[in-house]
Amino acid sequence: MTDDFTGFPQEGLDFLRELGQRDKPWFDANRAVYDQQVVAPTKAFVTAIGEQLADSFAPAINAVPKVNGSIAPINNDLRFTPEKSPYKDHLFLRFWEGADRRTSPTLFLRVGADEVGFATGAALTSVDVWRERVDAAASGEALVKALDTLGKRRLLDLAGEGYKRVPKPYDEDHPRAMLLRFKGGFQARWMEPVPASITGKKFTDHCMKRLTACADVHRWLVDNLG
Repeated sequence: MTDDFTGFPQEGLDFLRELGQRDKPWFDANRAVYDQQVVAPTKAFVTAIGEQLADSFAPAINAVPKVNGSIAPINNDLRFTPEKSPYKDHLFLRFWEGADRRTSPTLFLRVGADEVGFATGAALTSVDVWRERVDAAASGEALVKALDTLGKRRLLDLAGEGYKRVPKPYDEDHPRAMLLRFKGGFQARWMEPVPASITGKKFTDHCMKRLTACADVHRWLVDNLG
């Protein structure tokens, strides 16, 4: 199945770039291009990456090549942001290791015509467990080390809902005070310019190199929160 992915066609990438500025009638009129040049290669890509992740460092990874599986819907949710475009200008993909797609430790990929993004994260379904693991010297220091390694040579953003102050009973000068402030969710992410390999099958190698860099953080999330 891995050989089925031969790259994202330039026509599909151009379609995504334009889609972010278009409305539903335009999308409906160009649906065939979307299905052939975006959806088909995306499904093949999800399968290929899923196989490689399972063979590499995430043996229980879930890679489901369908919308609302590993592929997010292309339309934006306009209920709370009606000023947005009806459609995304990028693909948003997720590969999770656990029973629940919404809360399990997850590796993320964002694929657009001009940028690609990578992330590892999880929902903090039990903030008490998160704080205990971060506070404990062995597990807390292991997470900091993994994040420091991941942040070398890339502009890493630690994202997620958080408190403005370190929650009690922890001290403000706790060595991992910043991590203790997270609640709800945690994600380590970054963006890069799109590589030339995106239109060929070696794009999976490009992505796997970066997802493998996330391995220590991902495994920490699986072992401590999964």
